Amino acid sequence: MESVGEFFKQVRETKGLTVDEVASKTRIRTDFVKALEDGNFAKLPDQVFAKGFVRSYARSLGLDEEDAIPRLTAYAGGAI
Repeated sequence: MESVGEFFKQVRETKGLTVDEVASKTRIRTDFVKALEDGNFAKLPDQVFAKGFVRSYARSLGLDEEDAIPRLTAYAGGAI
């Protein structure tokens, strides 16, 4: 199963959006968007923020944010 970040990156690129555009639309710092896409959860500030970022990112791409959370926890395991 691909990670939530890989999935988001694929959808983002399909829609022709840049990381900067997603960051601006979601109000998530660019480095956090990149960390999420890379699956580098240690760079995110906290578990609560990570889940909020995933919800916001999913919403910005027109995806169901509630479907994204299980994908996050399945991939991140104990990190989230």
